[in-house]
Amino acid sequence: MNRRHEPPKSVRPERTITRSGLWATGPVQLQLPFEATGLSERIQASGRLSLTPDYDVFAWLCERWQTRPTETGWMRPSLYEIGSALYDRPPSNEDYRTLRASLDRLADVTVTIDGYDIEHGEFRDRWVSRTHLVELSQPYLDRQAGEDRQGIRLGEWLRLALAEEQLVRLHWQTLRAFDARQALAKRLWIYMSAERWRKTTATTEGTWVAVGDRLFAALGMGHAEHRHSRRALKAACLTVRKVDPRYGAGELDVVKLGSSWRIQVERPNWDAWKEQRQEQDQIRMLIADSLNGRTSPAAGVHRSTEGSSKRRPT
Repeated sequence: MNRRHEPPKSVRPERTITRSGLWATGPVQLQLPFEATGLSERIQASGRLSLTPDYDVFAWLCERWQTRPTETGWMRPSLYEIGSALYDRPPSNEDYRTLRASLDRLADVTVTIDGYDIEHGEFRDRWVSRTHLVELSQPYLDRQAGEDRQGIRLGEWLRLALAEEQLVRLHWQTLRAFDARQALAKRLWIYMSAERWRKTTATTEGTWVAVGDRLFAALGMGHAEHRHSRRALKAACLTVRKVDPRYGAGELDVVKLGSSWRIQVERPNWDAWKEQRQEQDQIRMLIADSLNGRTSPAAGVHRSTEGSSKRRPT
């Protein structure tokens, strides 16, 4: 794969849009307006967007803008560039149709956002009012590169928010690892990534989220009864722990506290997690070497040390 088309290691989409209930985990009808009040923000939109692939494309565009900004605001990525990042392979004709449809949806929807600004600690009345997420220009063929290109510009308010680092960092491969049956788990994983985390021990960090109507709205859930929503959330927590081993190394569950419910989360902090991963990689190497009949450097040193400690017979 061409280096400039390699998938990013991480993406940095805007935080408020990430937390909002704009992203549907089920079928969407873009022509139907909706309103959702989350835990800290209220969003009104001309229609909902699909979590996959619309959010993934949106996150990729936010990262592309931050790594390669332009004076005019217009980016001109090729559809091949976007598709190869999403699918980690050359996109097919069907992939191109999916990407074009996703870009059209992102350009068509308009949003109004108000609520509590967790970045600045203040209430924002109509921070964004009837504004598009992105603008599209007429697609064209780059004859020199032999690729279809699309002029794309993030809304001015989005570019300002990203410049002020009102964003969340997501591991790209994990974002793309959830399949179509794991949509709620993916939405929960994204939402938890946008939460504020606090130090719980020297090696862990944690947070919690109240379970109720506002969280259900933010996650795009539409169950008739709360107990069904909580059951679905519990299953989603289990899936997140399987897909993202950092959560698997900690705690992520729906728990009851008195008469209320919450999502309780604790995971290794970044430094502790890197150390754990290094140890796990070393163990895997030792196991692989032993199965293949090879001696790793670490094992060789260990055995030579043991041998030198034995007394020679006189």
